[in-house]
Amino acid sequence: MTSSARPDAQWAVECGEWPTLEAQRTAARRLLSRLVGAEVSVGHNVQGAPSLPSRPDLSVSLSHCRRAVAVAISHEGRVGIDVESRRRMSDGLVERVCTPEELAAVRAAADPVMAFLRLWTRKEAVLKCRGTGIKGFGSMLSALTDGDCEVVDLDCGSPEVVAAMAVAR
Repeated sequence: MTSSARPDAQWAVECGEWPTLEAQRTAARRLLSRLVGAEVSVGHNVQGAPSLPSRPDLSVSLSHCRRAVAVAISHEGRVGIDVESRRRMSDGLVERVCTPEELAAVRAAADPVMAFLRLWTRKEAVLKCRGTGIKGFGSMLSALTDGDCEVVDLDCGSPEVVAAMAVAR
Protein backbone atom coordinates (compact mmCIF):
# COMPACT_ATOMS: atom_id res chain seq x y z
CA MET A 1 0.00 0.00 0.00
CA THR A 2 1.46 3.40 -0.96
CA SER A 3 0.35 6.96 -0.59
CA SER A 4 1.44 10.52 -0.06
CA ALA A 5 0.67 12.47 3.10
CA ARG A 6 2.22 15.63 1.68
CA PRO A 7 3.43 16.41 -1.84
CA ASP A 8 7.06 16.24 -0.70
CA ALA A 9 6.75 12.95 1.22
CA GLN A 10 5.76 9.48 0.05
CA TRP A 11 5.49 6.17 1.84
CA ALA A 12 4.90 2.51 1.16
CA VAL A 13 3.99 -0.40 3.44
CA GLU A 14 3.95 -4.05 2.48
CA CYS A 15 2.54 -6.77 4.72
CA GLY A 16 3.83 -10.32 4.49
CA GLU A 17 5.91 -12.75 6.48
CA TRP A 18 9.65 -12.18 6.84
CA PRO A 19 10.92 -14.39 9.70
CA THR A 20 14.55 -13.21 9.73
CA LEU A 21 16.09 -9.79 10.13
CA GLU A 22 17.94 -10.16 6.83
CA ALA A 23 14.72 -11.06 4.99
CA GLN A 24 13.05 -7.98 6.50
CA ARG A 25 15.94 -5.71 5.46
CA THR A 26 15.94 -7.14 1.92
CA ALA A 27 12.18 -6.63 1.59
CA ALA A 28 12.49 -3.04 2.86
CA ARG A 29 15.27 -2.23 0.36
CA ARG A 30 13.22 -3.77 -2.46
CA LEU A 31 10.18 -1.68 -1.46
CA LEU A 32 12.36 1.45 -1.30
CA SER A 33 13.64 0.82 -4.84
CA ARG A 34 10.04 0.54 -6.06
CA LEU A 35 9.08 3.77 -4.31
CA VAL A 36 12.09 5.66 -5.71
CA GLY A 37 11.50 4.17 -9.15
CA ALA A 38 15.02 2.82 -9.57
CA GLU A 39 17.37 0.32 -7.97
CA VAL A 40 19.07 2.06 -5.06
CA SER A 41 21.87 1.20 -2.70
CA VAL A 42 21.28 2.04 0.95
CA GLY A 43 24.07 3.56 3.00
CA HIS A 44 24.04 4.96 6.51
CA ASN A 45 25.10 8.32 7.92
CA VAL A 46 27.27 8.70 11.03
CA GLN A 47 24.21 8.43 13.31
CA GLY A 48 23.23 5.14 11.63
CA ALA A 49 20.24 6.54 9.74
CA PRO A 50 19.71 5.20 6.22
CA SER A 51 20.75 7.31 3.24
CA LEU A 52 20.84 6.94 -0.51
CA PRO A 53 24.32 7.80 -1.80
CA SER A 54 22.99 7.96 -5.37
CA ARG A 55 20.10 10.24 -4.34
CA PRO A 56 21.38 12.80 -1.81
CA ASP A 57 18.32 14.92 -2.62
CA LEU A 58 16.08 12.44 -0.77
CA SER A 59 15.60 11.92 2.94
CA VAL A 60 14.79 8.26 3.56
CA SER A 61 13.51 6.16 6.44
CA LEU A 62 13.07 2.40 6.68
CA SER A 63 11.29 0.18 9.16
CA HIS A 64 10.56 -3.51 9.33
CA CYS A 65 9.14 -6.17 11.58
CA ARG A 66 8.24 -9.82 11.11
CA ARG A 67 4.92 -9.07 9.37
CA ALA A 68 5.54 -5.76 7.53
CA VAL A 69 8.09 -3.48 5.95
CA ALA A 70 7.73 0.28 5.48
CA VAL A 71 9.68 3.02 3.72
CA ALA A 72 9.31 6.77 3.42
CA ILE A 73 11.05 9.39 1.30
CA SER A 74 10.93 13.16 1.29
CA HIS A 75 12.22 15.67 -1.21
CA GLU A 76 12.08 18.67 1.14
CA GLY A 77 13.17 17.63 4.61
CA ARG A 78 13.65 14.92 7.15
CA VAL A 79 11.26 11.99 7.31
CA GLY A 80 10.81 9.08 9.71
CA ILE A 81 8.67 5.96 9.52
CA ASP A 82 7.93 3.07 11.84
CA VAL A 83 5.87 -0.10 11.43
CA GLU A 84 4.93 -2.66 14.08
CA SER A 85 2.82 -5.81 14.10
CA ARG A 86 0.86 -7.23 17.01
CA ARG A 87 3.06 -8.77 19.68
CA ARG A 88 3.13 -9.07 23.44
CA MET A 89 4.17 -5.98 25.36
CA SER A 90 5.37 -6.01 28.94
CA ASP A 91 3.60 -3.69 31.35
CA GLY A 92 7.00 -2.28 32.30
CA LEU A 93 7.74 -1.24 28.72
CA VAL A 94 4.33 0.38 28.31
CA GLU A 95 4.78 2.30 31.56
CA ARG A 96 8.29 3.54 30.59
CA VAL A 97 7.18 4.79 27.15
CA CYS A 98 3.84 6.42 28.00
CA THR A 99 3.02 9.67 29.75
CA PRO A 100 0.35 9.25 32.45
CA GLU A 101 -2.31 10.49 30.01
CA GLU A 102 -1.15 8.12 27.26
CA LEU A 103 -1.03 5.22 29.69
CA ALA A 104 -4.62 5.87 30.76
CA ALA A 105 -5.75 6.02 27.12
CA VAL A 106 -3.92 2.79 26.23
CA ARG A 107 -5.38 0.95 29.21
CA ALA A 108 -8.90 2.20 28.37
CA ALA A 109 -8.67 1.22 24.69
CA ALA A 110 -10.73 -1.66 23.29
CA ASP A 111 -7.45 -3.20 22.11
CA PRO A 112 -4.69 -1.97 24.45
CA VAL A 113 -1.89 -3.77 22.58
CA MET A 114 -2.67 -2.14 19.25
CA ALA A 115 -3.34 1.23 20.96
CA PHE A 116 0.13 1.05 22.51
CA LEU A 117 1.76 0.02 19.22
CA ARG A 118 0.03 2.92 17.43
CA LEU A 119 1.50 5.31 20.01
CA TRP A 120 4.92 3.64 19.77
CA THR A 121 5.02 3.98 15.96
CA ARG A 122 4.13 7.67 16.20
CA LYS A 123 6.90 8.29 18.71
CA GLU A 124 9.55 6.27 16.91
CA ALA A 125 8.70 7.94 13.58
CA VAL A 126 9.24 11.35 15.19
CA LEU A 127 12.57 10.32 16.71
CA LYS A 128 13.72 8.97 13.34
CA CYS A 129 12.59 12.19 11.66
CA ARG A 130 14.63 14.22 14.14
CA GLY A 131 17.63 12.02 13.44
CA THR A 132 18.08 11.03 17.07
CA GLY A 133 16.54 7.56 17.14
CA ILE A 134 15.67 5.99 20.46
CA LYS A 135 18.19 7.06 23.08
CA GLY A 136 16.62 5.52 26.14
CA PHE A 137 13.00 5.60 27.11
CA GLY A 138 13.14 9.27 28.16
CA SER A 139 13.23 10.29 24.51
CA MET A 140 10.20 8.08 23.84
CA LEU A 141 8.31 9.63 26.74
CA SER A 142 8.59 13.18 25.38
CA ALA A 143 8.72 12.47 21.64
CA LEU A 144 5.31 13.92 20.74
CA THR A 145 5.49 17.09 22.86
CA ASP A 146 7.69 19.29 20.66
CA GLY A 147 5.48 19.80 17.60
CA ASP A 148 8.46 20.02 15.24
CA CYS A 149 7.12 17.14 13.11
CA GLU A 150 3.85 16.44 11.39
CA VAL A 151 2.80 12.87 12.26
CA VAL A 152 0.45 10.79 10.11
CA ASP A 153 -0.99 7.38 11.00
CA LEU A 154 -0.72 5.13 7.94
CA ASP A 155 -3.25 2.61 6.67
CA CYS A 156 -1.40 -0.69 6.35
CA GLY A 157 -4.33 -2.74 5.08
CA SER A 158 -4.16 -5.09 8.08
CA PRO A 159 -5.71 -4.72 11.54
CA GLU A 160 -2.64 -6.46 12.98
CA VAL A 161 -0.14 -3.91 11.62
CA VAL A 162 0.24 -0.22 12.45
CA ALA A 163 2.55 2.39 11.02
CA ALA A 164 3.21 6.11 11.32
CA MET A 165 5.24 8.63 9.35
CA ALA A 166 6.70 11.90 10.61
CA VAL A 167 7.82 14.75 8.38
CA ALA A 168 9.76 17.78 9.66
CA ARG A 169 7.76 21.02 9.64
